[in-house]
Amino acid sequence: MEQNACIECKNTNCLFKSSLSRYPKEIEKFNIKSGINVYLENMQVKGLYVVQNGSIHEYFINRKGRKEIGNSAKNGEIFGHKDFNATKHLFSAVAIEKSSICLIDKSTLMEVCKNNLELSIKLIYFFSDELNKSDKKYSII
Repeated sequence: MEQNACIECKNTNCLFKSSLSRYPKEIEKFNIKSGINVYLENMQVKGLYVVQNGSIHEYFINRKGRKEIGNSAKNGEIFGHKDFNATKHLFSAVAIEKSSICLIDKSTLMEVCKNNLELSIKLIYFFSDELNKSDKKYSII
């Protein structure tokens, strides 16, 4: 696990990079092999995840026992956000290729948002876009 995840990151797509570089000890970076789960359904939610490089699929097991992809994330993209306000994950997440992942814990993110209007606005837009995608996926709009 690395502690300087944001400072050394070369990913220009990351929503958090400029806002979190002052919190190097609070960001956990880890590498994960293809096919390994980042987290499983019902595990405790720790925070938001960002793919520094690689690809992740969030999935759940449907009523018929089949795996369904709920969300995909690649370089610079956030995942784990659908569970952010929950105690336990509603989905599982698996690396679909060798990936580097950053974990931003809940308390750090909340502290940064209190002091960073720009990041807070970016997150509002991100969550709004995600709601729109979900609505379209399920033909609500």
